[in-house]
Amino acid sequence: MLDRYTITLKPDELALVLGAEVPEAYEPQFNAAPTKLLPLITSVDSDKISFFNWGLMAMWSNNKAMSPKFFNLPMDSVMNKASYRKKLATHRCVIPMDGFYLWKKVAKKQQVPHYFFYPDKKVFSVAGLWEEGEDGKHSFIMITRPANNQIVDFQDDMPATLDASSTRRWLESDSEEELNELLNKENKEEFISHTVAPKIRDIDGNDVSFMNPAPPSDQHGNYTLFT
Repeated sequence: MLDRYTITLKPDELALVLGAEVPEAYEPQFNAAPTKLLPLITSVDSDKISFFNWGLMAMWSNNKAMSPKFFNLPMDSVMNKASYRKKLATHRCVIPMDGFYLWKKVAKKQQVPHYFFYPDKKVFSVAGLWEEGEDGKHSFIMITRPANNQIVDFQDDMPATLDASSTRRWLESDSEEELNELLNKENKEEFISHTVAPKIRDIDGNDVSFMNPAPPSDQHGNYTLFT
């Protein structure tokens, strides 16, 4: 599952990169996590950044456990489930980020966290869907696609990344066929990755040290030779 990412640009930098208005409430996120209020751009208001909670709140309200199905949506489900196909027509969004965290299983009870980013640390977008909550709070779910050769050793899926041209088409297209093609379009550019400290498990933490390189250690902070 993907449950942590970063978007670290300053407000003026983000506005320039996205070509969208950035509200004063924006703050860089070094440990974006489910349930947090995070920046995105919707297809109905593509000229500015909005803030929605990560994770479909309607699903969460009836469940006490944090399940990946609340915040990660396999792209096959987008096309095969009627409720998501309906949202695809009217409730699309893109989630800007400049990196994401994944855990690699190195032993039966050992996982080591890694941080993935592009060589120039550029911002990229991930496709998503959003919904309106009964209490007026909006939430979103991040779409995933099958993992490529670089990610498959970590997990079976990865973010449905979009390049600059695909981002605009995802927000503006009214063709279900084209939207499906965009979800299936794999970005050929490879990520760089390094190990980070396991403190990314702290859902409330948010500082630059979360993404800094750190010696390989498992989820308990014990150093390991495996990466």
